[in-house]
Amino acid sequence: MEIIPQLIKNYATVLYAVCGIACAYFVFTGLASLRELQRAVFRLERSAVMSRAVGAWLKALLCIVAAGVVFAISALAPARTANSLLGDSDATPNGVAPATSMPTAEISAADMTQAAVPPTVIVIIVDGATAPAYTTATTGGPDAPVAPPPSTADPNAQPAPAPTSAPQPTATELPTPAPEEPAPPSIAIDCSSPDAQIYSPVANETIAGVYTVRGTAVVEAGGFYKLEILMPGAVQWSFMGRGDSTVQNGELLSNFNFSAIPPGVYAFRLVTVQANSNIAAICQIPIVIQQ
Repeated sequence: MEIIPQLIKNYATVLYAVCGIACAYFVFTGLASLRELQRAVFRLERSAVMSRAVGAWLKALLCIVAAGVVFAISALAPARTANSLLGDSDATPNGVAPATSMPTAEISAADMTQAAVPPTVIVIIVDGATAPAYTTATTGGPDAPVAPPPSTADPNAQPAPAPTSAPQPTATELPTPAPEEPAPPSIAIDCSSPDAQIYSPVANETIAGVYTVRGTAVVEAGGFYKLEILMPGAVQWSFMGRGDSTVQNGELLSNFNFSAIPPGVYAFRLVTVQANSNIAAICQIPIVIQQ
């Protein structure tokens, strides 16, 4: 519980500022309520304004009391050292741990010298013959390196052939299959009525640039014919041109610039319309547009 008074003491300045701002706000609210009370006429209105004024003055008084409590706690809170805040009850008064001496090893003179090791004679017998003897080093102790014995290999022996590594298989890169081109959309051909026929272009003909559409369109009085194209993904047909009179194997649409349409396969149709806006005949074919 000693931490709370210490925190209040550390942040006393901030708490004073908060209490002062709150007190000033409530005092200003009370004064505003008193001015409003002077302008109030009805009893109920005056009672409500008076209640707000009294509440504001009480809250300002509570802010002053809170500031006094903070001052009292800050004055009575004991000063604590860093060791006491960390809860180190075993720390020394100066916060420094006592130094401890490290044990020193005692080395005697006998450990500094090595006992003399008598030479060791080694005799090697190969095929009944005694090889020249050799001796170990007389100094350096039992852990000293031992000189290798003289070579007894046959001088006429041929060296063994060095092992050869087996050939490693090499990785071959598989050919990447070429991407398959998507099949063109299937568009039905429907020119069953003799009153609507498209002669140029024919079905699946490739068109590029400026082109004149030729065909036959029988139009009754008050009717018309129109040429339309269906864009990919669209629901409604796009208008290209129209005529108000009958055409027999002639020009239905002169010098139309097909390069304004993106390349692809499209549905292209001729529609004749009656005077009452009903469709009389349709001729639909697929065409291919290139740039």
